[in-house]
Amino acid sequence: MNTDILLQDLQKYSDFNEKDFPEFLRLFVPFNVKKNEFFYKAGEIPKYSPFIIKGCMRKFFINEDGEEQIVFFAEESWFAGELQCMRTKTKTEMYLQAIEDCEILGITIENIESGFANFPAYRQFFDIKYPLDHNRIIQEATRLKSDTPESLYLRLMKNRPSLILRVPQHFIANYLGITTETISRIRKKIANK
Repeated sequence: MNTDILLQDLQKYSDFNEKDFPEFLRLFVPFNVKKNEFFYKAGEIPKYSPFIIKGCMRKFFINEDGEEQIVFFAEESWFAGELQCMRTKTKTEMYLQAIEDCEILGITIENIESGFANFPAYRQFFDIKYPLDHNRIIQEATRLKSDTPESLYLRLMKNRPSLILRVPQHFIANYLGITTETISRIRKKIANK
């Protein structure tokens, strides 16, 4: 498992010292999650916050009509944890499922706290990256409620083109809140421009 992606992410948002990385890495447990397997499910208390080293996952919940609603896709260098559930030892309402075979580094809430205490740059990283990721998810959710299907799809193509290539179209449609037929019409319109 190539853990350099975690070090690069740490250094992108903090002054994390590379010589501390081997010791810091001991806070994590490596996982291989096969395509379609779940890292955690609704009704469970998540034990680990996953950092995606390789692969793509989808986070979703089941709405009151019994239908899946995708909240986001987590690709390489994303954390996809349920920190509040981990801290309060409460059951999550979310599912985290691999869309592809994934390599993950999981960290417990106890090890997160230990990391904060023993690696100040990790706290710096967390204090910057966590709000940025949270804000990105909130902004996307707001757009999903207000933008046209075409502008949603075009924005996704621009901002996260890898998703268009790696995620099945019916998952993209679910995430955007549109039908696969609408995506087909949008793709046809784009191709004819």
